[in-house]
Amino acid sequence: MAKYKLKHQELIEQWNSHLHFINSSSKKFDEGLEIEARRIATSLRVIFHDTKTSHPLIKQTGFKNNFPLWSSSLLYTPSNLVSSWTLLMLESNETGLFFRPINIPRSRTFLLKYDDWWNEIIFDDKKNVFTRKDIVCYVANQDGGAHVDSVLDEKYAELTKLNSLGWLDSSGNSAKNNPAYNAIRQIALELIVSQNIFNKGSYTRKKQKDRFFEMRFYDQTRRFKWSSTELTYSDETLNIIKNFKKEDRILYLQEYSDGAKYEYIG
Repeated sequence: MAKYKLKHQELIEQWNSHLHFINSSSKKFDEGLEIEARRIATSLRVIFHDTKTSHPLIKQTGFKNNFPLWSSSLLYTPSNLVSSWTLLMLESNETGLFFRPINIPRSRTFLLKYDDWWNEIIFDDKKNVFTRKDIVCYVANQDGGAHVDSVLDEKYAELTKLNSLGWLDSSGNSAKNNPAYNAIRQIALELIVSQNIFNKGSYTRKKQKDRFFEMRFYDQTRRFKWSSTELTYSDETLNIIKNFKKEDRILYLQEYSDGAKYEYIG
């Protein structure tokens, strides 16, 4: 029997199914069931993770090059002397310390192209850095999403089990919940917001003159956004930033027919 190739509409139906799964699990997560992050991560992996033998839905649907992804990430700066978690905030109450998704941040946000968004650094515990791709794949592949490993990767175990981020409450106790799971919840929101923006349809895109952005590379794939015109930094920070490979990007203002405006780094 000949293999059956899915039609484009069937791929779109698969895409919509996984968005449904992500929305459903996100609601349960917000009700306190943080293990739903495992289900969310599995759908995120199906949508975004590209390998030699498995192509993500964002590629199969043809969305990869025309589906800008909303980055809610706070600015990552490798010169920080303390650990960073750019998609989360810390909440302290009478029961302890907790990581929470930042939801809609008050700071400036951007739309990014797929490779820049998927490989953007979102954790730095001053020993290792982690991108969206790293966190999604750890949760999906090792931590119960689609597979359970009895021995977790050392880096992921340090982040999620051994408090490598290092923050403690006033009683000397670490956060009571999992930072990776909460990052997964924020990544889910980023996808939902991105889909809502995509659904707006046509837009105009205007290049912002004399406003420069770039991607700086931590290694071959992991990266962070940087700008010589939009950020304020010290000479010491600049000297550190210069050690990272640079790829230039263009800053656009993307405006939709309903009047909504977004900054796009492409």
